[in-house]
Amino acid sequence: MDGEDPVTEVSGLRRRSGARGGAGSGAVRGAGFSAVGVVRVLAGSLVGRVTRRPLREAVDGARLLSHSSETRQVITVLAVTEAFLAFLAFFVSAMLPPVLRPYHVAFEVPLVLTAFGAVAAVARHPHAVSPWHVVLRTGFLGELTLSRDAVRSASRDMWTVSGRGRRPVPGDARAVACSVGSTVDVRLRVDPPVAVDLGRAGVVRAATIHVSAGSPEAFLRAVRASGAS
Repeated sequence: MDGEDPVTEVSGLRRRSGARGGAGSGAVRGAGFSAVGVVRVLAGSLVGRVTRRPLREAVDGARLLSHSSETRQVITVLAVTEAFLAFLAFFVSAMLPPVLRPYHVAFEVPLVLTAFGAVAAVARHPHAVSPWHVVLRTGFLGELTLSRDAVRSASRDMWTVSGRGRRPVPGDARAVACSVGSTVDVRLRVDPPVAVDLGRAGVVRAATIHVSAGSPEAFLRAVRASGAS
């Protein structure tokens, strides 16, 4: 869209493109979720999951697309394992002096809630595609919102990029990966290139963005149906 930033970087709260305070067109404002932002996402996702609160994009009519099944399975297994270990730990706490038991509970409960909050965050923060925006999410690690007009093409392309969240792609200075896990399977071509703040890795003017999806074909169909070639 003419005069509109092609990218919006989010740090705890969603911002609209072209918000005041930028340093010109394409400026990136933020480097992902802060520690407080992560806690808010985990807690809000857990509450939303328990209360079955509808997702905002579902009301707005955007097409929602899940993260890779591999990522969801790994996070779920870790959460269940943590809950099981915590269950065993409560038996162990019976052997602790009574004065120490409240501290033990105070240590274990946040760990279990955090684990299940991570599962809920991945489930409740899917990618979203509409005729106006393509929102790429990484669970509780932040999101990247592209103007729909900036996305020129979408295709299958399997890569393994170490790390998680938004990160550079080794060997390609004009590409970034945006996923919960290390495996990405969809490539988006962006024109003009967008400025993506990767935190300590700096700002990258990205012409290619790699993401992962539970169903890459469904992701491609959604992007192409919204106007991509």
